[in-house]
Amino acid sequence: MKIIRLVAVFAAAGLAACSLQNKYEREADDITRAVMNNDLRPVSGQIAPGVNIPRVKIAEWSDELNAQGKLVSLKEVTTNCDPGWHCFEVKFEKHAYLEHMRLDESGKVVNWNFKMAQTPMSS
Repeated sequence: MKIIRLVAVFAAAGLAACSLQNKYEREADDITRAVMNNDLRPVSGQIAPGVNIPRVKIAEWSDELNAQGKLVSLKEVTTNCDPGWHCFEVKFEKHAYLEHMRLDESGKVVNWNFKMAQTPMSS
């Protein structure tokens, strides 16, 4: 019985941590995880109609992001973020990345990209 309570406590803590993300962070997190899984189907409803991303490109992105280790955190930032875009600092076990996401007027993603941050993560 204690194990079940302990699992419930950890599950509730995990859900509470997720709820600290704003809606753009949740959306970027969903897309990042989908790319890492080499499968955009779970987020296809968040992507604007007409946006076509070749499967080979998703596979390349997946390989790159998975090589960085576990996804540790994703946080929206406004510094050096162009108007109309949402920018994020994404931390993996091995490196930090910068992600950019642009939405259309209906809130669907029309552009999402990432690049490795210039400064290496400290150990």
